[in-house]
Amino acid sequence: MTKVIGKRVCAMVVSGVIGAAVLPAVASAQNGGAAPGKPASSVAALQKAEAAQRAPIRNEAGTTHYIVLFADTAAQRYSAKAVSDPRFGAEHDGKVMRLLHEVEAAHRVAATHAYSHTLQGFAAYLTEQQVAALRRDPRIKAVSPNMQADASANSVWADVPVGASTLPWGVQAVGGSALSNGGATVYVIDSGIGNHVDVPVSARWNAPGACSIGKYPHATFVAGIIAAKNDNVGVTGVNAGAKLVSLAYGDPTCAVGSNSFANVIAALDEAKRRIQAEGRMGVVNLSSNFQMVNLAPDRMPLVAAFQNSVRALIAPDSATGYRGAVFVQSAGNRYRDACHYSFNDHLPSDGALVVGAIDSNGQPAQPLNGTGAFPPLDPKGVAEMGSNFGNCVDAWAPGKYVRSTWMNSYASTYVVSSGTSWAAPHVTALAARLIETTPTLRTPGEVENAIRARLVSGGALTQGTPLRVASIAGAAHKAKPTVEFKIGGQASAANPPALGVAPNPVLTAATGFDLSYDAVGAQSCDMRAYADGNLVEQKLAGPTSFYWGTLTREPGLYRWDVECRGANGESNTASASARVARGLEPFITFNVNGVVLPSGGSEVLEANVPVTVSYQATSATGCTVEAYRRLRAEFFETWYVNKNAPTFMRWGPLKLGTGEHHWSVVCVNRNAPGAPETRAIQSIYVN
Repeated sequence: MTKVIGKRVCAMVVSGVIGAAVLPAVASAQNGGAAPGKPASSVAALQKAEAAQRAPIRNEAGTTHYIVLFADTAAQRYSAKAVSDPRFGAEHDGKVMRLLHEVEAAHRVAATHAYSHTLQGFAAYLTEQQVAALRRDPRIKAVSPNMQADASANSVWADVPVGASTLPWGVQAVGGSALSNGGATVYVIDSGIGNHVDVPVSARWNAPGACSIGKYPHATFVAGIIAAKNDNVGVTGVNAGAKLVSLAYGDPTCAVGSNSFANVIAALDEAKRRIQAEGRMGVVNLSSNFQMVNLAPDRMPLVAAFQNSVRALIAPDSATGYRGAVFVQSAGNRYRDACHYSFNDHLPSDGALVVGAIDSNGQPAQPLNGTGAFPPLDPKGVAEMGSNFGNCVDAWAPGKYVRSTWMNSYASTYVVSSGTSWAAPHVTALAARLIETTPTLRTPGEVENAIRARLVSGGALTQGTPLRVASIAGAAHKAKPTVEFKIGGQASAANPPALGVAPNPVLTAATGFDLSYDAVGAQSCDMRAYADGNLVEQKLAGPTSFYWGTLTREPGLYRWDVECRGANGESNTASASARVARGLEPFITFNVNGVVLPSGGSEVLEANVPVTVSYQATSATGCTVEAYRRLRAEFFETWYVNKNAPTFMRWGPLKLGTGEHHWSVVCVNRNAPGAPETRAIQSIYVN
């Protein structure tokens, strides 16, 4: 999962900038065309979220929040003696703080953030006049609007119960769990790690206006992957019990703008200060992303500010004794080029690692059947398309359907979730473990090289390039194709329930349902279809994706099986099934004076003409009947109700008064799966 700063996006089962990849147009089975399914219907919603994320951050007065960077040498003439500022403490560089105070006084601005460790500058709410004046000030290098950022079947690995605990498949994939010796500190820049019983936190900090623990437990999930205790409870982390520092940059519920890019820079700045004070190399996890391309010109300095801040965080400094930090970031969940949404120097041995997400088959998490790979926590939410990819992704790690720690209000719990936000902490934990166990690794670049030396290929590809998974032991594996059927809008599962069997919708010969299959990491697939156990369709060595369109079938039991093979010889399967029943839904007809009428019919009669009304229901076990009328200048009046009515009833002959007369019949078939109901209404208008 990648978190959206400002709009936290998490894919949960208990459960960047959001984008979408438009898949090829579908083709029908009749013309032999193969298609991967229909494009996701959530594309418009995702694009709307992307536009909203680029909107300015404003306070209640409507003033826009900006990040202001000082010119490189602007602070040199000031005294380095520490300056105590109650807003920011005494930990900042004295030169930068004196310059900040002068700029505040000269331009009548009030800083909300101060930066002096990875950058030199501040953030503040500014009027248009103040922005213009600051841009003319020779002490100022850049003035940019603040912005939101992204919080970014039969398988190779599976969760394994260990007593009352679970060893998650992701922990196994990267080399199993080990106990930390406390020799490395991991700084989690996120929404604030919760007070979870399974997650140790040694220190906390929060950016200006941010909650120390946000309401959204994104950071708690990250922390559990890294360091959940090996205590026979819940889950176990990759580097169990590792020392964690929670650096909370904000939550949408804290304050306006608290979850912004300005706070991310502040957290990077604070991480460097703490690493400097601790006197040893640190590891920093940022499971968040922001857009790095296609921004307005006044936003582009933010990209440079982020890049420079990360470089300053990573780089050791022999003059000050700063040991540096390994920086690990999620790739993002847009299914786009990761260079557009994450740290993108892409230099070997630079001490930075951007991490993409794989599933438990060792395949990249990407759309299947036109649907995003990362389902949302809220069923009404929008699925994210899949892991970003490309030259800026340094490593791949587990990120789809991963189990870790979670907070339900104030209660400690465990859930399954998906996204590149969960891939990054797997690599973060590996970096911490290598630092703890390998004293010869003295710089972030050396740690990165040690991780790169442990990347293994299981035969999976990402955009045609071999996908390399982080593994502490460099253990080999063989990736399997990821295969999925989608039937009636429902993705296949290990034991998929049949469409048309409760709780799924009842199917009859007139009910249409969509059917498709799709695969990742496959070269060809064998598909077989069965009706009542008899083989009725077969396509061997067929396409890796296919869309039948909207199908209807005569009554019977149907099953579709597909087996797909990868280039490495591994195979995987998926199935879908449907039960189409005969006469499941009740069918109701009305009879008025001997004339059979369909449901919803109406008759117009003259006053004082006798009328006989009856209904007949087939494939029904019982009915509920209500008859009501509204005579001239009167309200509606119910004159007959029977909640246990038979499947046939007759009234009359009746003499109906002038006005409206209605019969409502609801019949149910309790002998059919789902107990389907049918409702019919007959109306008679008397002049």
